[in-house]
Amino acid sequence: MFRALADSSRRTLLDRLFERDGQTLGELEAALPDMTRFGVMKHLKVLEAAGLVTSRKVGRERHHYLNPIPIRRIHDRWLDRFRIRAADLLDDLKSALEAPMTTETTDAATAAPPRFVHTTFIRATPERIWQALTDSSFTARYYYHSTVHSDWAVGSAYEYRIGERRAIEGEVLEADRPRRLSMSFHALWNDAVRADAPSTMSFEIEDAGNGVSKLTVIHEDMGPATSTEVVGGWPLIAAGLKTLLETGEELMAAG
Repeated sequence: MFRALADSSRRTLLDRLFERDGQTLGELEAALPDMTRFGVMKHLKVLEAAGLVTSRKVGRERHHYLNPIPIRRIHDRWLDRFRIRAADLLDDLKSALEAPMTTETTDAATAAPPRFVHTTFIRATPERIWQALTDSSFTARYYYHSTVHSDWAVGSAYEYRIGERRAIEGEVLEADRPRRLSMSFHALWNDAVRADAPSTMSFEIEDAGNGVSKLTVIHEDMGPATSTEVVGGWPLIAAGLKTLLETGEELMAAG
């Protein structure tokens, strides 16, 4: 990953995906105008191999998404909770003194890509990951201490609860165990997200060989409040799921 980040052209591509996720190869070529299309493709392949970028084909185009998990692991390795607070304060001060980076959220006019795509690799079988996604004895340990309730049949309702309070509700849209689970997603934890229309949340699970599975989280059609509050949480939830299945320990135990 450090070798991938060492190249300034690859850092430029990551900066462009930070500004607006889900860009196509053609859009990313504009970030490196002096480089050939083939050169940009080679850099994207290096970033994908390092786990810093994940891609997804939508229609006839392939869209690329920033994957923050590897960088987050570096962050967690050398920053304890006290250093994190100090670093956050300094970073907030820097942001307040400098012009913020603008972001774009407009989808393409045709075949709009998913709003958020996150991929991680877990040393577990697809069946075990499916169980962790649909069984409260698992979700309570990595999904903000919430329990999930459904029979997971297509058309059935489901809901996440934190204690007795409903946090998320929706309907099961697809259930192809243990490969794909798709649901409508309506957040309820505050008035802002409750006002958004339901979005669509999907989990795709693939056997990657040697006892490892690839989990891709896709969250699309989010309203503004849901997008603001959910996108930052997915990497933490996925990391918690990975840690629990691989070590039996909680990433962030209740305290």
